[in-house]
Amino acid sequence: MIQKLRVEYGPGYTKRLEGMLRNMDVSNDLEGKFTNLQQAQETSGIDFHATIPTQAFWPAYESLPLVIPLDVELAQEQFVQFYNKKHNDRKLFWQPNLGTCLLKVVFDEGIKELLLTIMQGTVLLLFSEQDMLSYEQIQENTGLEGVELIRTMQSLACGKLRILTKKSRGWDVAATDVFTFNAAFKSLHARIKIGQILLKEVERESKEVEEHVQFDRMYQVDVAIVRILKARKQADHPTLMSELPGQLKFNSTATEVKEHIETLIECDYLKRDDTDPSVYHYLA
Repeated sequence: MIQKLRVEYGPGYTKRLEGMLRNMDVSNDLEGKFTNLQQAQETSGIDFHATIPTQAFWPAYESLPLVIPLDVELAQEQFVQFYNKKHNDRKLFWQPNLGTCLLKVVFDEGIKELLLTIMQGTVLLLFSEQDMLSYEQIQENTGLEGVELIRTMQSLACGKLRILTKKSRGWDVAATDVFTFNAAFKSLHARIKIGQILLKEVERESKEVEEHVQFDRMYQVDVAIVRILKARKQADHPTLMSELPGQLKFNSTATEVKEHIETLIECDYLKRDDTDPSVYHYLA
């Protein structure tokens, strides 16, 4: 196939693809030799495999900060030492967000093999020491944050295959959430793949939630203003602004309040005083 493409479009068209294929051959050879070394020396309690693509042929990816488990870190360091003996003029950059891992997990119904991303595996291994962890504890121990941590927790605790459970209901993951290992997890399969949530899906969900929150807050501000004016019958602007925080569970800026007042006036819930425009009257 490559030969046909080279003839049809020229060598420049297939140069990168050919480089990728040669790169994978070299990487597979290195991986095989390192695996043999591990088996001979029994230096690690885990099977560690590394794929070594070069930046010259493969796309660049943004590095993800992740605090990997100690056993993995030791195996990774062993591979670095092995690699440096063969290529001491090169430097390795690890991309954990592109990797996968296979964990054997003990549930009530028996042992299951879970095929996970490195982020999912790193999070799940924290529960080998204790059954319950808060969002903040997971964030502190893994180094993950923001969207990456949210979508990792959603994949483990909110999907169809829930390896973890959380106290709050729904799809959203909040910084106040607490997660528990789901020992009662059941599956007919011995090996199960836990899919990662797509970044676009998380962003879309976050945007929808934000829009819903903003809409809900707009309604709450309107209700609070009307409630204050209904009780007082009339109030000046400073009085209204001083009483609003006691009616709301969130902060609202003076500009936002002014916009809400104008909307309520247009809808005939309020009216301005004929002589003093800073005074508002409630309209029954």
